Amino acid sequence: MSNQWDWDDEVYRIHGLEPGSVVPTTDYVLACKHPEDRERVQAILQQATKDAQPFSAAYRLLAADGTERKVLLICDAGVCGGEGDVTSIEGYYIDLTEDFRHESAELAQQAVAESAQHRATIDRAVGGLMVAYGLDADQAFELLRWWSQNKNIKLRELAQGLVDAASQGQTSHDEIRRSLDCLLHDVSSHRATDEGTPAHD
Repeated sequence: MSNQWDWDDEVYRIHGLEPGSVVPTTDYVLACKHPEDRERVQAILQQATKDAQPFSAAYRLLAADGTERKVLLICDAGVCGGEGDVTSIEGYYIDLTEDFRHESAELAQQAVAESAQHRATIDRAVGGLMVAYGLDADQAFELLRWWSQNKNIKLRELAQGLVDAASQGQTSHDEIRRSLDCLLHDVSSHRATDEGTPAHD
């Protein structure tokens, strides 16, 4: 598979670059990652070049303009050649950084206001995205709103679809359940230890 990436103008902007100013390669993409996230993202990309399976990765990006951004890379699937080798991977970036969310804050607030009666459903959908992607509440809502805008579907309908799918077990599998079991065990054990420790003056 080629080491070269094909970016649109928006992806160049996310990386703090003028469109066409560099030829993006896998090495360049990894060099832009935050040092604490680089190894994890590299492993995800390497796996995708082997099995062509869809993936998502939230990580910190060190842009050329000196800005640290929180981005989400989502790849739908890889494209395989005649011999089964992965020839390309197709996907897109979502910028979750605070400064770029300001420009859409008014629209997001309007969407929430219009969907006040559906807030519980939206909150449940946001909570699911927080767990799945490792995002905070604002970032998860921005992701939900991004899909709503780009797929031209009402926010409340999109949230309801996610909640329905989750309640039917469509978003769950053994690995997720095991991870959540371990997390619940760790959190509850830590809480029980804290509550069982007597206070001292």
